[in-house]
Amino acid sequence: MGSSSNDPFITATLIFRSQQGMLTADEQDKLDAWIAASDENRQLWVELNNPDVQQQNVRAMARFDETAALERFLSNKPAKSNIRRMRFLHTWKWAAAVLVLALGVSTYYLLTPGAQNGDHFGGKSALHDIPPGKNGAILTLADGTQLVLDSLGEGKIATQNGTQISLNNNELKYDATAATDDAARNTITTPKGRQYHVVLPDGTEVWLNAASSIQYPVAFKGRERRVKISGEVYLEVAAKSWQPFIIETDQMKLEVLGTSFNVNTYNDEKTIRTTLLTGAVKITPMHTTQPKVLVPGQTAVLSKPDASEGATLTITETPDPDKIIAWKNGLFNFDGLDLYSVMRQLERWYNIDVQYIGKPDNVIFKGKMHRNTNLSDVLKVLETMDVNFELKGNILYVR
Repeated sequence: MGSSSNDPFITATLIFRSQQGMLTADEQDKLDAWIAASDENRQLWVELNNPDVQQQNVRAMARFDETAALERFLSNKPAKSNIRRMRFLHTWKWAAAVLVLALGVSTYYLLTPGAQNGDHFGGKSALHDIPPGKNGAILTLADGTQLVLDSLGEGKIATQNGTQISLNNNELKYDATAATDDAARNTITTPKGRQYHVVLPDGTEVWLNAASSIQYPVAFKGRERRVKISGEVYLEVAAKSWQPFIIETDQMKLEVLGTSFNVNTYNDEKTIRTTLLTGAVKITPMHTTQPKVLVPGQTAVLSKPDASEGATLTITETPDPDKIIAWKNGLFNFDGLDLYSVMRQLERWYNIDVQYIGKPDNVIFKGKMHRNTNLSDVLKVLETMDVNFELKGNILYVR
């Protein structure tokens, strides 16, 4: 059983997904652990599932004035500081967290704007809005056939060399009981604005962030389990000591036996980052013969080679692993990220094109938001940081 979480965002996400009938088995374990952790949690769980309480929440949402709430925060903003920061208000309760999930609002932020331009100026409001990304992916079979998974019904969708492929609660699963030795290879690709969860034939669970992919055999028959990934992927590898799990990217190879970790290989990022949560991972860059082994709580940072110098691999400590996998838990975690890093995340999740006019100040953020939020809600918060936005069609202009 998973451990209970102290993060109201994560627990609120689990509660909300439970009410929508969307929990995975692992998420159900985590929710059960949270409910059992205290009498207060159990009481809140009962109340949140009480129809009378739910009706009260609906009435509260109807009365909620998001604009007025944001203005109240801005009217009391602190004095200027050297670094502009956004800091989340930590004093809210679990029920409020669940309410925020339903509302999709971004006004539970305490904003501390900074020194160079201190005064707030609002960007031009978008005439339309862009909804958040959702679950969905494209499955490419061995013969090149492509299936849009979020448009298919439940049940068996294909058979590949004896392996049956089915959809269950919008999650892809493989039954390799009757698989032949000639294992076909499939590829799952998430476009921008999509994420996906798949259980591989060996039981390994894979979560793909937006604009990511994984290629794998429909049955693992040899001495090793070998897959290839791109973008950002979180894996919980099924433990099989006799059959090492090998992950290939364009820049490195990872070898694991049974572990959970996150790999970020996006082309528009300056480095490739592998963060280990449990187990052990050996990393071998393609441009060097000296591998390094990660222990839990560490991140391997691989620079990308250029014309002047080769790639370098360094190991750093990871004080907050939950920040790295926030996307997998339905959150944006902007702690310590600059404007351009935040914009790259928004580009992928909202399937937009970000263009910069001039050279906007590089604001540093600290805070969390749910990914199940319209783009306009995110921009309302970012605009208070003296960043000006204009949304035209699918292009977001940043000044």
